[in-house]
Amino acid sequence: MNKLAYLLLVPLVAAANTPRRTVLLRPELSLRPVRWTLVGGSSPREVVSGRTVAVTLQAEIAKGWHIYSLTQKPGGPIPLSIRLLNPADVLIRGVINAPKPERIIDKNFGMETELYSGSPRFTIPIGVPGRSLTGMRKLQIAARFQTCSATLCLPARTDKLDLTLRVIGRK
Repeated sequence: MNKLAYLLLVPLVAAANTPRRTVLLRPELSLRPVRWTLVGGSSPREVVSGRTVAVTLQAEIAKGWHIYSLTQKPGGPIPLSIRLLNPADVLIRGVINAPKPERIIDKNFGMETELYSGSPRFTIPIGVPGRSLTGMRKLQIAARFQTCSATLCLPARTDKLDLTLRVIGRK
């Protein structure tokens, strides 16, 4: 056998016979340190035509990580934004209720930032116009955010959650 072929073949055979190990990342090293859920589950929310319904979105942020607030000033990290996708006649009516953010001087950006960690909840007033037809509306809530730790920032991402509204007539 050719020496070169032998030298190439031995490492391949050795690698094939080596038991494979599964490496589990610690949660604080996860590339998805934020998980979003709808409080109350995925069951349809009822809203009377011409009124609003409060829908609460919760973030579960892994220890050691944070996201930036809805009111984060420009020139630094990407702030949280929450919007509706495919809303047809559904809209955010009013201001999203958010917890008070923690304010710190962020070394990653060299400025004061407003951030959330842990399990913050955001209540979204979702409404339909008075002239809306009754029936089901399927849409998505999109949360766009940037996640950082003390030493690392991940690129901004948008997570989407499905929401169904049941529009009912005025009583």
